[in-house]
Amino acid sequence: MRAFEQFQREDKSFWFFIRFISERLGYSERGADKVRSYTYYEIENLCNRENISATADIINQAVSYCDKRADLLNNYIESNLMDAEEAEKTFASLYRAGTYYCKLIMNKQSGEMKKVNYFTAIITILAELVLGGNEDFDPDPRGLIYLLNNGKIIGASSRRFDGAYPSVYNPKIVWEIKEYYYAKTFGSRVADAVYETELDGYEFNEIYNRTGQRVHHVMFIDSHFTFWVKGKSYLCRFVDTLNMGLIDELIVGKEVLTRWPEILKNFK
Repeated sequence: MRAFEQFQREDKSFWFFIRFISERLGYSERGADKVRSYTYYEIENLCNRENISATADIINQAVSYCDKRADLLNNYIESNLMDAEEAEKTFASLYRAGTYYCKLIMNKQSGEMKKVNYFTAIITILAELVLGGNEDFDPDPRGLIYLLNNGKIIGASSRRFDGAYPSVYNPKIVWEIKEYYYAKTFGSRVADAVYETELDGYEFNEIYNRTGQRVHHVMFIDSHFTFWVKGKSYLCRFVDTLNMGLIDELIVGKEVLTRWPEILKNFK
């Protein structure tokens, strides 16, 4: 999914305001199992209580954005999130032993829980079907991303990514994957994932503003339990990050089957 066109010209102060009202008023409705939106008067009263200055136009724009965010999450994103069993079935429907060249990465579990990283495998298989074999893209970069101009390094990422095309040198597109099917509790690593994604976005935007060199930045997330049952607030934060222009695409669960091949065809 891509950012809402209506909010692409908002400055940072607007997004800080969205973060403020979301934190203070709550991301989800208690007992309703859904992400909430806010009325004009709820936001106005909050600002009065906290001595925050906000014009009527800003509050109306915030109401409109939060309505669209809630609708997206409640009526689209939630139904696309998979659990481990569904991800395994989706992977099995795509995978045919001996057909693919790319190595399938295993999760970090042990014993009976040690299995293929299903979401990562789905992403890699679909990339190979569009881009070709493992010599045509890097499905497991073990290094930072470097931006070059006439042999000179003009930019570098702070972190490693989960995929790059055509390589870690001057990639056209990079992707990061967060799948948490086997998480039993909701820990700080999900919060860290949001922070890291924003950091990556700020870095790529700085490089683009300085050099004109663009890297298309895609974020994949999945796990119904982690992100919906336990972490609706962080789903909201990912949607906010998308609309802030810090990632170019946010792909959630089953959406990978349709949207990911479409994106890759634009870069081949």
